[in-house]
Amino acid sequence: MCAGNGGHIRPSSYAEYAGAKTAVSQSEAAKITRLRSAHVDALISAANSLPEEGRLAAEARVVDSIDAFFDQERWKTAVEQVKTLKDEVPDVGAEWSIFEGEEARNISLLTETVGILTGTTKMAGAIWPYRFITNALKSLLSTCPNFTLDTNTVALNISAITESASPSDYEVHTSRGSIRTKHVVYATNAWTPHFVPGLQGAIRGGRLHMSAQLGGNGLPKAGEWPSYTGNGSLAGGRAWSLYRNGLNYIVQMPRNGEFMFGADVDGDDANVATYDDSRAPLHLSASYLNGALPNHFGYDTWGSERTDFPQSLDPSVWNGRTKRVWVGIEGSSVDSRPFVGRIPQSATGRSVKATSTGSEWVSASFDGEGMCFAWLCGRALSRMIAKTGSGANASNGGSTIPEWFPESFLVTEERLEKKNVTKRQVRQWTHPRMAKVLHWE
Repeated sequence: MCAGNGGHIRPSSYAEYAGAKTAVSQSEAAKITRLRSAHVDALISAANSLPEEGRLAAEARVVDSIDAFFDQERWKTAVEQVKTLKDEVPDVGAEWSIFEGEEARNISLLTETVGILTGTTKMAGAIWPYRFITNALKSLLSTCPNFTLDTNTVALNISAITESASPSDYEVHTSRGSIRTKHVVYATNAWTPHFVPGLQGAIRGGRLHMSAQLGGNGLPKAGEWPSYTGNGSLAGGRAWSLYRNGLNYIVQMPRNGEFMFGADVDGDDANVATYDDSRAPLHLSASYLNGALPNHFGYDTWGSERTDFPQSLDPSVWNGRTKRVWVGIEGSSVDSRPFVGRIPQSATGRSVKATSTGSEWVSASFDGEGMCFAWLCGRALSRMIAKTGSGANASNGGSTIPEWFPESFLVTEERLEKKNVTKRQVRQWTHPRMAKVLHWE
C-alpha cells in the first residue's frame, strides 16, 4: 500500500459490485466486493496486533462514512446500485443506508449535496499507512531472527540460475551485491514492468495528489458530527468520498483535527502514464486541493480559519491552513484489476528448473485503491507461495488459491494478451478515476 495516501479504508461496495459484473461473473463480482470490504477489519486488526508503540502510532480506527453526490443523475444511479447490492450481496448491502435532500445535507453538512450513502463501521476505517508499515517492519525485525530489511538497496536485475546443483532458482542483483533465492516477489506496483517485460503495457503508473490541511473553526471535532445512526458520531472521526469534479476523498484525524484531502481532478495528470514522483504537484490539482474544502461545506459552516494549531519546526510542514501537498504514483492495470499470483515464464523471459519449487510472483496494480486491495492480496499471495510444491497447478498458483480470493486477479496468458492498447476507456467498476480515458505510453 502507498505510504503517502490518506489512509482511508473505505470501499464503495455498491459501485464496485455493479461495475465488476460488467467484466466478470456475478459470483466473482460478489467475491471482489467482499474482499474489498474485508480490508476494514483486516487492517485494523493487524494494526491492533502490533506492540503498543506501533498500535498507537498507526491510529487504526473505524470512522463515520459518507459518500456524497452532487448531481441527480449520478445519485439515481448510486441508489439503484445500492438496491441491487442489497438484493444480490445482502451481507454487504445491509451495511449501507440512503439519505436524500435536506436530511442528507443536515447529516453531512455538505450544503449542495443531493444525497448521501452511509456505511456502517464494517465499511469504513482509517489508518496512518506509513506508521503502520514501518512499525510492522520494526516488530518483524525484533521478533523474527531470519527476517532482514535492506534499506537503500536498489534491485538492478533478476536472472535465472540454470545449474542443477544450486538449491536456488534466481539471483537478484542489487546495488550492494547479489542474493540467491528460490522465489522472487514483486510488490513494486507501477514499476513492476521494469523487471517483468511481459507486464509492459499491462501495468502503468500515474500521479495522484494528496494534502494535509486544517478544517475551519465551524466544523465539528471528531465524535461531534451529526449522527446518521441515532447512536452519535464515532470518536475516530469522519471520512468522505465526494463525487464532484472527479473523486474527492477526505479523512479527519481525531487527535489534531487535520483533514487528509486528496482529489482526482478532471484535467489533472492522473490519466497520463508516468513514474516520476519527484516533480512538483500539478498547479491545477494543488490549487483545487487548497480551495475546495470550504466550498464543499459552505463558507458559513466552515467558519474562520484555525489559529490554534502549533507551528511545526519541520521546514517541510507549511504554515497556514494547508500543511503540505504531495504526489504519489499509483499502479493501474489494463483491465482495472490487480495482478496477483505466479507470473508465467512467458512474461518474465526467465526459465527455471522447476516451477514446483521456485517462481516469480506479483501483487501489484491496485488502481489507486490499494487500501482495499493490497493487504489481502498480499495474504493470498503468501499462501500461494507457502503451498508451492504441494502438487498444485504450476501455471498460476492452482489449488493453492484461497477460496475467498478472486481468481480474476490471477496473472494469466489471457489477461496479458489484452495489454497491447494505446488508449482505452477504463471499466467503471471502482471509483471515477478509473472511468477516465488513460493514455498509455
